[in-house]
Amino acid sequence: MSVTHDNHAALPVHVTPEYVAAPWWADHMRKRWSLVAGIAAAIAVVGAVLALQAGTYVAINHFMRAYLVGFMFCLGLTTGSMALLMLQHVTGGKWGLVIRRQLEAGTRNWWLAALMFVPIALGLKYLYPWAGGMELSFHGEHAFHVRHEYLNPTMFIGRAILYFLGWGAFIYFFLKWSPLQDVPQASPEAANRLRLRFMRLGGGGLVFYAITISLAAIDWVMSLDPVWYSTIWGMLYMAGQALHTMAFMLVVLIGLARYEPMKSLLRKTELHDNGKLLLAFVMLYMYLSFSQFIIIWSGNLTEEIPWYLARIRGGWRPVMVGLFLFHFVVPFLLLLNRNLKKHGPRLAAVAILIIFVRYVDLYWHIVPNFRDAAGWAPPGEAVAGGFSPNLWDLIVPAAMAATWIALFFYNLTKRPLIPVYHPLVPEILEPSHGAH
Repeated sequence: MSVTHDNHAALPVHVTPEYVAAPWWADHMRKRWSLVAGIAAAIAVVGAVLALQAGTYVAINHFMRAYLVGFMFCLGLTTGSMALLMLQHVTGGKWGLVIRRQLEAGTRNWWLAALMFVPIALGLKYLYPWAGGMELSFHGEHAFHVRHEYLNPTMFIGRAILYFLGWGAFIYFFLKWSPLQDVPQASPEAANRLRLRFMRLGGGGLVFYAITISLAAIDWVMSLDPVWYSTIWGMLYMAGQALHTMAFMLVVLIGLARYEPMKSLLRKTELHDNGKLLLAFVMLYMYLSFSQFIIIWSGNLTEEIPWYLARIRGGWRPVMVGLFLFHFVVPFLLLLNRNLKKHGPRLAAVAILIIFVRYVDLYWHIVPNFRDAAGWAPPGEAVAGGFSPNLWDLIVPAAMAATWIALFFYNLTKRPLIPVYHPLVPEILEPSHGAH
């Protein structure tokens, strides 16, 4: 017996885990991204060796800040996958069933993100003024003195270990219980108990995520400037990671939908729902970004306003304008179109644009903290530089992102694409499929 959909595909009523295994395309993408990762990593390693041989602070700093951009990009995909997985378990809904196993594949890269942090821990003095590698201004000296108990290498690395261990613990239980939804439960009550178990874990996990990712964003990015601070910073990174991850998952989902079984599983309804969620994250991120900007700009305080001055002057203004246009205006206007959110290739194009501007946004957050890249200097000091990207700014993050994506596709091939015995699966087998 089968159910026939409007794309003329036939899908068994009792779907088995074997039927919904990842298609050949996932393994093909793994091989392709592994090749990209290998080439980019080889070039990046050469860059790292040259920087170490040069032995100068400037050479190593240029490499390390490109590495930090790549790390935050990959971390966003990892912890963003965890957060969206928790959100899906807490809220329920069919929108998450079609990307749940993709989110789980993203969380399996937890160990890779932890491994990527090691060079940052080893090279603290080349990134963070409070770690002793840079000369501090008068205000910086005062801020360092006040915050020394918090901002020191021992506490910094200790907190990072706690973050990764905590995230790993939640991910472990989600992945341990996930296979239970690929086998039939003994009764509806047993299925409901399993659902509640996931919901409670997700609820507690979201609270833990909100606290730890806020602290991590403060530690790893905000503390690049020991004077500047923002009370919206943690929420900004939560929204950014959700937007970043949602865009990536949509690209993968639409790619999978070109082949069976996702070609028959993905309805326009669920594609539209995920597109609406992408739009919501676009609006949330821009709301938080504008709130931070307008509060700091109107306050015009000496501790806060230099952060924006360094990112508006010295060639950075086109970057800021581009972020406003392509991080918000263009995606917002496009995603308002109902038909676009139901058209896979067009929605994927918008998602790819968002992924790229998320990298640019992280670059804009991180690089101008360094004197040779800032477009502004305190009164009485000459501006030392401005917007001047180099090869490592692209190669190093590309190597890290390609490695993350290759491992993601490897993880994706190890599990069925949907939890086949989830109570809502029969609903996504109803007609009105065809997301192409």
